[in-house]
Amino acid sequence: MNTSPLVLDGLCKTYPNGKVAVSEISLTVEPGTVFGLVGPNGAGKSTLLKLAAGLLRPQQGSVRCGDEIVTGSPVKAARHMVLMPDPLGVYTDITCRQYLQFFAQATGDPAAAGRIPGAVEQLELGSWLDQEVETLSAGWQRRLALGRVLLADPAIILLDEPAAGLDISARVELLAFVRRLADKKRTLIISSHILPELEQLADQFGIMNQGRWVPVVGGSNFFGRDDLNRGIGRSFWRLRTTDANRALALAAGEGVRVHLEGGVLEIDTDEPTGASAALRRVVNGGLDVLEFGPVKSDLSALVLEKLGVGGKNHGT
Repeated sequence: MNTSPLVLDGLCKTYPNGKVAVSEISLTVEPGTVFGLVGPNGAGKSTLLKLAAGLLRPQQGSVRCGDEIVTGSPVKAARHMVLMPDPLGVYTDITCRQYLQFFAQATGDPAAAGRIPGAVEQLELGSWLDQEVETLSAGWQRRLALGRVLLADPAIILLDEPAAGLDISARVELLAFVRRLADKKRTLIISSHILPELEQLADQFGIMNQGRWVPVVGGSNFFGRDDLNRGIGRSFWRLRTTDANRALALAAGEGVRVHLEGGVLEIDTDEPTGASAALRRVVNGGLDVLEFGPVKSDLSALVLEKLGVGGKNHGT
């Protein structure tokens, strides 16, 4: 496996019916990075992954893996990457062993068959090898699909809704395994609607809507987990005092929005200095402050805000 960055440059894709699926999308994901691709249904996420994998040819733009241009060429792209699509498209009337043997042969790499035991061990598929695929639960079918990814030993992995339809336990196990793939310096892009898990898994994020990136803060299209922890875009603070109702009246000011939530004052400001000014007004008003601190941003709330759906841009 040769570690390679994935570089998408100015991709545009319009379908024959006139629908613009992807418009001027550029993105570079470095080895060892998990990039979280988020957005509503129909935003163009799946189309973007298919363009990256060479399964669709863009009207404009290019796809580069390392030093090789793979635009619109699934054969060239397959030398660098594997796409696990949604839906999976698994064959259900064969055994798990036959499934892995088929995809090992399909890679065209003579070494792929030798990777089957390692993939089986990593994914704990041993007890299912002689069972037909249709007898597996959704979670185990997704593990099996990840098995075919491991057989190709790609530098770049594209996952489209890898945890769709899984219960909480299966999601945690699957996403932990995906994280281990990135720790081996692979390049990963994951499209997912399950944002709490994606927030813990990905290093960088981008929000798509109507085929374009949605600017997040300072004109930038991308942000990281550290940005979320610092409170991206706007500043949210939590204030607990000896008199919540009086604090509510004292804290309000220009550029500061306050409300009570369970006896705790939540302060929403355009700048961090707005929170300190609100705190000063509360203290000067004679109230004792029992708790004061920032509230980290929440990926789900941030996405809703940037898409104009509503909701507060913070979590606990």
